[in-house]
Amino acid sequence: MSPNTHGQQVLSGYHGYFGQHQYFPLLVYDGVTGFPLGAWLRPGTVHASCGSVGTLRELVAKLRQAFPDVCILVRGDNGFAVPEMYEFCESEDLWYVFGYASNEVLKARSAAWLSDLETYYHWYGYRDPHVQHFEAIDDYQAESWSQPRRIIAKIEINPQGSNRRFVVTNLPGNPRSIYRHVYVKRGDIPESPIGELKKGLQGDRLSSHHFRANAMKLAEHMLAYALVVLYREAVATAVPELAKAEVSTLRSLLWKVGALVVTSARRIWFHFSQTWPFGNLWRRAHEAATAVAEQLRQRWSTVTPTVEPPLLM
Repeated sequence: MSPNTHGQQVLSGYHGYFGQHQYFPLLVYDGVTGFPLGAWLRPGTVHASCGSVGTLRELVAKLRQAFPDVCILVRGDNGFAVPEMYEFCESEDLWYVFGYASNEVLKARSAAWLSDLETYYHWYGYRDPHVQHFEAIDDYQAESWSQPRRIIAKIEINPQGSNRRFVVTNLPGNPRSIYRHVYVKRGDIPESPIGELKKGLQGDRLSSHHFRANAMKLAEHMLAYALVVLYREAVATAVPELAKAEVSTLRSLLWKVGALVVTSARRIWFHFSQTWPFGNLWRRAHEAATAVAEQLRQRWSTVTPTVEPPLLM
């Protein structure tokens, strides 16, 4: 997410790749649930990897403090594919897979595979408009690297022409599985949560003049999204139709509703219209969320916390 800026926001700038004046926040999500782990606002012209290793170091320490035996895999696009990131992941025994920009060396190393696939597509391509082949280059070493690393190459032929994509990883195993079942899952997380944060919660509305104020606003948006993820998890079993509902759907069905509010000394009453079509859905979701909240309250009332929750910065 690269939010546009308008006016005189401090530390905003024009980024040539995105073609706009912007901030360039760093967002981190859990790759399974989509739960946000952190949000850091950055100036608009920094490199995509700026601050990523320091951020990862802090998150890994917190996660391992809470879950000592956790296995951590770090996934990101080619903006994070820098030597400092690989070396940190390797020193901390982290698995990683990052997109990697194409270059002439990788094109030459994959030229034979591309030629073979073009031959296959010429004779058999009518069976499938998209023909893909995956290979591993286990001894690739860029000039700035301290050691060779593994590159996964995806070679594709389609009606528009040929396409080669690369990822760098320390994962062993089948190249096809690594690319399709690990790296490509970025389309689900973080891309979907980023879209929800931007479109559903207006997370890109950072319109204050001051940088710190905008950083705080971004943290508030991420905290709101964290509550959305927890809410969906709480109601998923009892109300399966809401398990994957986006923020805009939840808002239109359950949250943005006209009601009469009546207060007393002890309670606040919300009176909804009897003809509201989603009243039963709201009631089921409310009961499910309340039940989960009560279970957590009882569980944590007998536990002394040993780890402070991480702060969004």
